[in-house]
Formats: sequence, structure tokens, C-alpha cells
Amino acid sequence: MTSPALATTSTDPLSSPSFTTQDTSAAAQTPLRWVTLCQREDLVPGSGVAAWLEADGQARQIALFTLPATADSDDLTLFAIDHHDPVSGANVIARGLLGDHAGEPLVISPLYKQRYRLSDGQCLDDDTLALTVWPVRLAGGEVQVQCQRADDAC
Repeated sequence: MTSPALATTSTDPLSSPSFTTQDTSAAAQTPLRWVTLCQREDLVPGSGVAAWLEADGQARQIALFTLPATADSDDLTLFAIDHHDPVSGANVIARGLLGDHAGEPLVISPLYKQRYRLSDGQCLDDDTLALTVWPVRLAGGEVQVQCQRADDAC
């Protein structure tokens, strides 16, 4: 499930439809692709699982978190962040405890207890730490993350 785009209005002339800028960097020209990591039934609401992703010329582990449906919604909420804990150097984030801070879902590292927001990967206990976050969606029963790679083969 991906987050919907937010509509905004502005009186800034640079944000008007007649004045736009375009990012022509190599990264902006690299195609984005959705990659299947696992099936919906592999996930357990209220917990995390580790998954393997090969992207950007290297393999990495991703922690997938599934938050259960709420009284407001019947939908599950998915998050995909680094499985690698930057403090301990171990791949353990998927085994962290789920919680929230001021209504924001977070995961607590199981080793040294740093708290990371699931929405943006930012550590709440140390501003210099953050985990990479990937867009994630459920497509026909498949859990997919969006990655970027120059040869479009991630």
C-alpha cells in the first residue's frame, strides 16, 4: 500500500503549473520498478519479517512490517525499511518491537533499543541515525517494494 499524494495550494510563482523544473540527473532518469519480495500470506499482522532484495547492484535485507487493520480501516498497513541496525551492525530490525510515538508507528531495535519511525526511518533517539525506507504495496496478493536500478533489472 503506498501513501496517497497530498494536494497542496500555493501562491508561490515557482509552484504554478506554468513554471516547472525538471531533475535531469542520472538518478532521476533511472527507471523505477516494483519488485515482489513475498506473498501476503507470508506476513503476520503486528510483526516484522526479513526479506532479501537485490537492487542498486547489491543485495540487502529489508524488514517488512504489517500493522493490523484498525477500527477506522479494514486495510493492513505495510512498511519496508532496512533490516540492518546501524548501531549494532546486525541484521535484526525485523525482530524489533512495534510501538508508536505520538500516533506515529515505530520499531524499537531489539539490541540497543533505538526507536525508528516506520514512515521515514528516522531514529527518535539520535538525529544522526536513519534507516532506508522503500515504497511498498500489496498487488494481487504479492508484497512489492519499489526500487531503482540503471539496467532496470532489480
